[in-house]
This record gives sequence, structure tokens and C-alpha cells, in this order.
Amino acid sequence: MTSSTRAESIYSGPPRSKDRNLPAAKVPRAGTRWKLACALFAGLAGYSMFFRHGAANPPAAAATARSAAIPFELRRPLHVTAESAGISRSDLVDRVLRARSLRDIVTLTEKLGAVGDDQTIDQLAPLVADARRGVPEAILACYGAIGTERAVAALIEHADDDRPLGATQSAQAEKPLLALAGKPGDPAQATAIAALGTLGSDGAIGALIALATSADPSVGTTAVAALGSINSEAAATALRRLVDAPDPRIAAAAITAIDTIDEALLGKLTGVVRSGDPQLVAAALGALAKAGGAALPVLRVAATSGSQGTRSAAITAIGEIGGSAAIQLLGELLITGDRTSASSAAGALAAIGGKEAREILINAALGDRGQISGALAQLAQMEGDDVDQALLSVMRSGSGAARRAALPRLVKAGNPDAIQLAIGLVQHGVRQDREEAIRLLADSGVPRAFDALVDIAGTSRGQTRVSALDALAQARPGDPGVTRLLHDSLFSGRREEGSYAASVLSRLGTEPARQILLSALSGKSSDLAEQAAAALLGHGMTDAVKTALLSAAQTNPAIKRQVMDELIQAGDREGLRFAEDLLSHPDPRATSAIYALAAAGTPEASQLLERALVAKDAGTRIAAMGALLHNPDDHATDTLVRMTKDQDPQVRAAALSNLGTLGSERAQQAIFEATRSPRSEDRVAAISGLSSITDDPRASAQLATLIRDPDLEVAETAISVSYSGGPEVDQALVAMINDPAANATLRAAAARRMYYRASELDPATRQSIAALLGNAIPEDQP
Repeated sequence: MTSSTRAESIYSGPPRSKDRNLPAAKVPRAGTRWKLACALFAGLAGYSMFFRHGAANPPAAAATARSAAIPFELRRPLHVTAESAGISRSDLVDRVLRARSLRDIVTLTEKLGAVGDDQTIDQLAPLVADARRGVPEAILACYGAIGTERAVAALIEHADDDRPLGATQSAQAEKPLLALAGKPGDPAQATAIAALGTLGSDGAIGALIALATSADPSVGTTAVAALGSINSEAAATALRRLVDAPDPRIAAAAITAIDTIDEALLGKLTGVVRSGDPQLVAAALGALAKAGGAALPVLRVAATSGSQGTRSAAITAIGEIGGSAAIQLLGELLITGDRTSASSAAGALAAIGGKEAREILINAALGDRGQISGALAQLAQMEGDDVDQALLSVMRSGSGAARRAALPRLVKAGNPDAIQLAIGLVQHGVRQDREEAIRLLADSGVPRAFDALVDIAGTSRGQTRVSALDALAQARPGDPGVTRLLHDSLFSGRREEGSYAASVLSRLGTEPARQILLSALSGKSSDLAEQAAAALLGHGMTDAVKTALLSAAQTNPAIKRQVMDELIQAGDREGLRFAEDLLSHPDPRATSAIYALAAAGTPEASQLLERALVAKDAGTRIAAMGALLHNPDDHATDTLVRMTKDQDPQVRAAALSNLGTLGSERAQQAIFEATRSPRSEDRVAAISGLSSITDDPRASAQLATLIRDPDLEVAETAISVSYSGGPEVDQALVAMINDPAANATLRAAAARRMYYRASELDPATRQSIAALLGNAIPEDQP
């Protein structure tokens, strides 16, 4: 069955056999099941733990796994009767059928999976076709947990997706999984290979060994990872052999997949690390972490003498080993290593935790390398009285950088000295320190720190004040004192501060903040009113805000323009009225109305745009033509063609340029006609449109004609856009270069253009270009 066929059968699976009486049903999409593959069958219950073979609900037969380290009965999850669990199976089923939320269904089906039987499968079958997202998946997961022969058959028939079957560890699952895992290029192959690892049977191990040495390295590494998930002697033996695979990718995957590192493998991994093979060293170092203390000697060497990547990986492995010896080794690296190694060692010590590791970090943090090693930064993330004392010591006597590193933790703890230091940084530090200290005071949640920041916002000016106000507003958006300070900044008369305060008030979105902005609309300062209007519009337009903005728009054109854009987008008639007023008079602000109308796209907006195309102001007509490109249909083309006959040369030029952007046959024809216009300004304007369609042989030929145009401006413009013309253009340029009677300016322009065109040049032309440009052309330069 092909992948597409499997995907189609998801929605209309084959009818169920009569002996099972399972209704045909739609099932979840393949993509959804792939994500839930493990969940569907991971809970497959081991009926052999409770029900006897030959009972009414026989468990699915187990796949053969002779070398498995754990018996099959212990690998499977425990299955119990409903009575022994103190619950009613029929009550659970009824609740599942009545449940409305996916959360309830999942909770109930998880319980049913442990106590259900074949009858439960029949009772829940209708829900496999449930349209609610996630419900079919929950039911199929319950089938997997029930795990009888009937349950496995139902899963195969419903899902038509063999990959999750590995978790059933059943003989029924083995055959379809082996088939799918052996299909190169199948989207399901990788997941089927992983499922074979979950199945862990003898047949699965044999198939995975073969796949591990396949030609496709991605398939091979996936198979190796699957072997690593099998807890059996055969799989472990196969992985150890694959450590010597000729492909380093397969060897690295095998090293990573091995869990138990014995003495022989430890020696082999040590050799790999010493070889310095970049493709294997990282995997070997990661595996050495599983060897415990025996691996510390080789890890020490790697951590002190390898490449930067090797040193970091070795330090990480030492941290994973843990224990007193590893901690002491990390302490040495913290003191003697370079910045990167010391920082990695500090992170590893912090991850290990405990008294011994903390003491090493504290000693390092109090030393000269506290900042360089990263010990201080790691210490600041840890808890404990000893940590607090160390940070206080650093803050009182450390360097400036060390004190700042210790500051965040201490400010949040409410330490008075730390808060005072942060205040000092705000008042006297460089800009970066000020910003960081402001944020620390605001985020600390300590009343004293907040009060200090309020005082800073009230007494400072400029960027310090607005930064403090912003931090306060984020920390306590409803605080009346903060709102009052923002009011004072808005009306301070300082444009930058007022603008910033307006934006902060807009973000607050509280009613007091809105009232402050509304009051600014009616003030004497037009700049302040515009800032307030922008802030109010950014937060949404209520009826009260709309009324106030419309009132302010009567006397402030900038606000009128702001309100117009918003109202047009909302389809409000008032916005269209504003746009109509602007378009009725020669006004440079009419362009903004046209852009807003074009973005709106409503029939009313389109009518106003049509009127703008015949406006008296040329700039308005040009802007309206640009708006036509939002909907490049036949009407737009016809309109632009008509505008090429406009009385204003700038309008004609804009129309021709826009036609070049459209690129339709009708548009190109209009451009060709304009290149033959008796008016030189039209020919110049047409060249702009012509340059965008030079892939058309007609355009290239016409451009060559224009290069020889008697009008100097037309010819010079044609030469300037001839960089992508065809052979006709080359011929025209060469003729111009070699014509001593031609205009000297045009000959020089043609020479510059030909200098950079990828064309073959004869010796005479090459000499002419060199003479015109005043230098020789290199022999390898066309």
C-alpha cells in the first residue's frame, strides 16, 4: 500500500469483519496519529499478568525476544480487574460516552485501559468516528492499553498506521512493522524503525542491524537509536560491533546509544577521545559520563588539552558523573581553566549543587576570578544564607562588575545596601547601568525599591525619567502615583518626554490613563494633541474617544488625518467624509487619504479613488494611479492607459511606469506606443516601463532604436537602462561607440555600459572604449 493510499484510508477505512462487529469509521489524520504514536500503544496492558490464556479476552500473542533482559510479563504494564481496583467498568464506559470535554474523556479512558476488555472495545467503537478533536485518539489509546487480540486487530484496522504497533510487543505487530521499516523513502519509515525498537523482538533486532548498515545514513542512525532502546543481549552486542562502523555517523550513533560502559568499551572510548576525531569525540565524551568515576582520568585530559568544543563536552560529562572526585576536578578547572572552560565548570558545579559544590563556587566568587569564571553569576542563581553572605561580601568590596553581578539577587531580597547601590547606579552610572538598575528596582517587588524608583521618576529628567516611568507602569499599572507622574510628564512641555509618556499611558489602558490623554486633545499644544491622538488610536476607539478625536480633528489637520485612516479601516462614514474633503482640494495630505482608501477596498472607497483620478492636483492623480496596483485587473490597465494621455507630463510618466509594473500584454502595447510618441518627454517616460520587460524581444529592439533617438535625453536614458538588453542593444551601443560623428556624451555613456556588459568585443571597439573612458580595458574584461 502506498503512502497516499494509507493516508486516504484514514478517512474511509474498510468495513469491519462481521465477527468483530466494529463499525467502519473515520479515524484521525496520519499527521495527528504520528504525534500520538507512542501514546496510542504505550499503555498496552499485559493481560497475561492477570487473565489466563484461553479466557474470553485473550491477550495478543507476544513477539519472540529470546535475549530480552526482562521477561515479557514484566515488560508489559500491569492490568487489573475493575473490582480489584474498586471501580465499575460499566460506569466508566457510561461516563466516557456522556463526557463532553476531551480532558474528561482522556482521564476516563486512561482508567478504562487498565480494566477494559473486549466488550469495552465494542462499547467505545462509535467514538472512534467522533468529530471532536482528540477524541478518536483517546479511544485508540484505550484500545492499546486493553491489549487483547481483538484490541490489536481493531487498532490495525482503524489506524492503518503500523508504526505505533511496536509498543504492543505482539507477534501481530511484527510483520507490518518489518515491511514498513524496509521501504526506502516512505514517510513512515523512520517511525516504523523506532517502533521496531519498542517491539524489541528477535526479528526486529535482525532487521535493525541490517538497516544500521544501509546506504542511507539517516536510516542507519535511526536504526542504531532504535537498537539502543532495546534492553537485550543481542541488541547490546550489535551496538558494540557498530562502534567500529566505517561510517563515523553510524559509529557515533552507536556510541551514544550504549548505556553500559564496561572496561573494554571504556578503553575503546578512551582511544577515540585521544584520536581527536571530531565526528566521534563528542559522542565518546557523552558516553564516558555513563562510566562513572573510572572515566574521570581521560575526561580530565580532554578538559584541559582538547579543542574548545572537546573541553566543554568533557566538562559537561564530568558534571554528569557527579560525586566528590568530579566536584574537586571541576573546582580545579574553575580556578585554572580559560574563561570558557571555567564558565562551563561553574555551570556544572551549580547543576550538581550540594554543600561541597557551593563552597567551591563561593570561594571562586570571592576570589579574583569570580567574574571571569562565571562563578559569581552561577552563585547569584542559588539559594542559601551562605550564598547571601558571599554576595554581600562581593557587593561591599568587589569590583564594579562583580558588584553589579551580585546586585539582582540582593535587590530582590530587599537588602538595603543593595537597593542603595542600585539607586546610585541610576543616578550616576552609565546609561546601560542606569537602565539595568531601574529594571531591577521595578521587578524586585520590594516596597522600598519601588518607592525609591518613584522618587527617581519624580526628581529626574530626560531618558532616566521616562525609563523609570515605563518600568513603574509595567510593575504597577494601576498605581495612582505612577499615573500622576505620567500626567506630569505628558504636560511637561518637553516633546520627547511627553511623547514617551503618551505611549506609556496608551499601553496602560486604564480609565485614568485614557482620561489624561483625552484632556491632552483639547490643550493648546498641537504637538501634544497629536501624540495623545496617536496613543488613543493605538488602544482602540470607543464612542467617547471617537467623539473627542472628531472634535480635535476640526482644528488639527494632523489629527484629522490620523482619525481618517482609522475610521476608513473601520468602514465608518465619517472617515470617508474626511477623505472626500481632502480629495476635493489641492492638498499634499490627500496622498494619505488615497493610501487609506486603497487599503480599505470597500465599494465606497473605490468610488472616491475613481474621483481622485480626475482631481485637479497632479500629485493626487499620481497617487490614485499607484493605488490601482493594489488590484491589477483590466480596469486598472485601461485606466492607466488612459492616463498616458494626461496633460501633465509627470502624470503620463507615472502611468507608463505603473504599466511596466503590471506587465500585461495591453500594458506593454501602451508602453510601445509611447516610445513612438512625438513628445520626447513621453519617450523618456516610456523607457522606464520598457526596462521592466526587456525579456520581450520587441522591447529589446525598441530600446536599441531609442539609443539612436535624435533627442539627447531620450538616447541617454535608453543607454542608462540597456544593461539587460539583447543583441540588438549590443549592436546599437557598439555603433554609437565607433561613430566619431555621434555626440561625445552619448559615446562615453555607451562605452561605460559596454564596459560592464558580458559581450565579446572586437579589438577596434575595445580600443575605442579605452580611449573614451581614458583607461585600458584588462584583457580578461569583456
